[in-house]
Amino acid sequence: MVCLLLATFESAASAQIAAEIPSKALEAMQLRTPAWKSPTVHRESSILLQDAQAVPTARLAFPASEIIELRTAMTGKVFQEGIDWKLDATKSTIQWVGPLPCETIRTDQLFPPSSAPNSYKHRASNPDQNLLYAPGKWFHERNLEITYRRANPVESSEGATEIHFPKSLEKLRRKSKLVIAVSGDSISTGLDASATTATPPNQPGYPDLLASQLRHDFGAEITLVNRSVAGWSIANGVEDLDRLLECKPDLLIVAYGMNDVGRRDPKWFVDQADKIRQRAKTLVPDVEILWVTTMLGNREWIHTPRDMFFAYQKALRDALPDANAHEAIADVTRVWEIMSERKHELDYTGNGLNHPNDFGHRLYAQCILEFLPVESLPVK
Repeated sequence: MVCLLLATFESAASAQIAAEIPSKALEAMQLRTPAWKSPTVHRESSILLQDAQAVPTARLAFPASEIIELRTAMTGKVFQEGIDWKLDATKSTIQWVGPLPCETIRTDQLFPPSSAPNSYKHRASNPDQNLLYAPGKWFHERNLEITYRRANPVESSEGATEIHFPKSLEKLRRKSKLVIAVSGDSISTGLDASATTATPPNQPGYPDLLASQLRHDFGAEITLVNRSVAGWSIANGVEDLDRLLECKPDLLIVAYGMNDVGRRDPKWFVDQADKIRQRAKTLVPDVEILWVTTMLGNREWIHTPRDMFFAYQKALRDALPDANAHEAIADVTRVWEIMSERKHELDYTGNGLNHPNDFGHRLYAQCILEFLPVESLPVK
């Protein structure tokens, strides 16, 4: 059964001009510095989790040699080591010792009874319990952002190493207009990025981040046509494809999975993807296609079985033609796996279940931008 994706609206988001993000804001987001493979991790998000009377803690994806900055995601207020917080002996957990910077999330809040507010049914291991669920700015208000240098050498070299989209890159480098079309679910509409609730810093979702960064890097005109709809399955993307392709895109981004893993049918998912591929190549023969695997949903939610994310990821990878110069996979599932090894389930969430927060949307954009590189980018 296909699960319903929770969202605050169910209408299509179709825009011809991407949100204009100031250069200073783009620089602060470090979208060209992939968090999972860089010596410095910029503004990684974490909640403050508190167990009974224990000290509230925040987690890092990687052990740190130095914390450069720790601040709240919404206000940007900066907090000081030794006065407000300290890094524990593992170098990957921050213990809060001063006045709290924001509300903590207690472990006894994570699985409320079915009648409780800020909750959604069901916990996979106990249907009588719900999961903590709060779309909008609830999690954003409780997020810290931590910039740090990694203690250990960067081990992962995963990411795009070949030129998969030569036609799109040629247009960008010639400063020609590039048309990007997006087909996806509510993650691709931008939910729950802070801009969707008009909450500082008002960061939009990953499609607008992508378009703004490309415009900034290349000086090209970027047309973004985003027909993603909250609640959609990849089957809806098949049905809507002809309308989306009316814009004659140079690059088609297809981003599904969160609403499909509940079917537990990777073959069906790949069959739908092949329908998109064949139809897109028929209607726009020169189109280049980027498949975006989904972030990981809450492992405790009945509709997002963890093993299926990796089964769908593998099925899509196996189905992609080898040595394809105009088609590739941006593996957000793998990025989420790397970044989440030491983190809590809620550290990157925008709603508690299946949406990214601001940092999560930046991870999406970083993963996609690897396939559209700029020559001679400085090493961060």
